[in-house]
Amino acid sequence: MKKSFNWRVFISFGLFIALVMMLVSGVILYISPPGRVANWTDWRMIGLTKRGWQQQHIIFGFAFLILSIFHLFVINWKAFLCYLKSKTNEGLKNPAELFTILFLSCLSGIGTYYSIQPFSAIIKFGNAISDSWERQEKQAPVPHAELMTLTQLAEQPGLGGDPAALKAKLEKAGLKVTSQNQTLAEIATFNGKTAEQVYAFIAPAETGKHKIQGQGFGKKTLQEIADEGGVSSTSLQLALQQKGIEAKLDSPIKSIAENNKIEMNELRKTLETMISR
Repeated sequence: MKKSFNWRVFISFGLFIALVMMLVSGVILYISPPGRVANWTDWRMIGLTKRGWQQQHIIFGFAFLILSIFHLFVINWKAFLCYLKSKTNEGLKNPAELFTILFLSCLSGIGTYYSIQPFSAIIKFGNAISDSWERQEKQAPVPHAELMTLTQLAEQPGLGGDPAALKAKLEKAGLKVTSQNQTLAEIATFNGKTAEQVYAFIAPAETGKHKIQGQGFGKKTLQEIADEGGVSSTSLQLALQQKGIEAKLDSPIKSIAENNKIEMNELRKTLETMISR
């Protein structure tokens, strides 16, 4: 006699598989690099990108939720209600356990929200591992540059302002580019490369940085620095803003450093790096 489909076994195995996948994907996302690094370098672990692991975590989370609902309210709903009723009555008679778990649950949520120890330590530990993936040479020229089109990218300091020229550079390097409105990520995916590799064809690594003349550096305005470096002053201003440095085009470099509470040498290095790109 043919056995009927056993839903209890099906759901039990399904819950176990979903739980394992949520655990694995959760750990990987906990230690994964920030999105700006993962997307720029096409970071992968066990064959999947960070976005891929996020999608796995979401899908198996939904699967776990749906299977749990079926497990509780379709197959075992009578047993579950009886168990819940008996334990609720028992908890009301002996409220210590009930109040303890409620207190710990609230403490975990509030402690995480307000960054109280030991919850903040767990978050900081994960952030430290995540940040350890990031190296200066693997940083995008601006945050999430992989999402910028060639037209938008051309407006960045040192890239000439001509998206057609950038497209020509990529085609000369053997890459297929259909439009100036394609993003770096789209071009990279279409050609089987990372956004970092595509950008390297557009702006090859410099052997040295552009050196800003030291004489009267602090008195020069941001506009003058941009003119000397041959870059767009607006793009240079935008690049500084993306690093959290507010600057007006007519403001002296010394004032910009003081207003943003950074050292002059640090600001000089930042500007030299931006102009050299």
